[in-house]
Amino acid sequence: MSIAEQHDQISVKPLTGAGGAAVWGFDINKMDNSDYEQINDLMLQYGAIALHGQAHVTVEDLRAFGMHYGELDIHGFSPSATGFDDVMEIGQLRSESWHSDVSWKKLTPKYSMLLARKVPSLGGATLYANQHRAYEDLSDTMKAFVDPLFAIHDGRQFDHEQIEHPVTHPVVITHPETGKKALYVNRNFTQSIVGLDKDESKAILEYLYKHTTRAFYQFRIDYEVGTIAIWDNRSVLHSPCPDYDTSEERRMQRVTVLCEASPIQ
Repeated sequence: MSIAEQHDQISVKPLTGAGGAAVWGFDINKMDNSDYEQINDLMLQYGAIALHGQAHVTVEDLRAFGMHYGELDIHGFSPSATGFDDVMEIGQLRSESWHSDVSWKKLTPKYSMLLARKVPSLGGATLYANQHRAYEDLSDTMKAFVDPLFAIHDGRQFDHEQIEHPVTHPVVITHPETGKKALYVNRNFTQSIVGLDKDESKAILEYLYKHTTRAFYQFRIDYEVGTIAIWDNRSVLHSPCPDYDTSEERRMQRVTVLCEASPIQ
């Protein structure tokens, strides 16, 4: 397919009112600047997209696609593809785990890109929750309370020594491209709110954890072999959906594109 033909065959289908879109017609190996810009525009509009039809993509192709948008993160604690420290290998996942990728690092991810290599016959989707809407639905009083707050994040889930290396991010961040505010806490990595005592912090965080993942902020991406799920960690939380038969294989490869700067209020 030529680039001109590709432009004529793009199809975008919104997934739900909460966000997400299924996209057909791109070939990430045949992209020009307008294609990259169009995908970025779709990300800003929908928060996450399913880019179907990429089964031919190699590890090198996936890396090149990600690097167009910025430097790739090296996770450091999860399995990686042979010869590529910045490509994660993700296998069977059996827990629901709402989070924003590696929020325990000072320089956090912009986009995560997850390529489906093998998928179960049923299930195995990724769930997402729109954090712009979650923030917008807070009362004005609650917004005034959480807007100036900062929270401590660490990576103890991967390495207990990360307790000694926490980072601090705003509880409410401003998206650098859209200017929209979003909640930026997650049960996996957010440990406490700066300036509150232990019980106060726990109570506020528990409320926010439940609020940010309410059903009407959620949408899901279902995979076929060759689907690349791309999501904006500044706009959505995500979680694996462990609703599949683990006798079947689920195998993914992920690259994560870093932001140019740490999250801002």
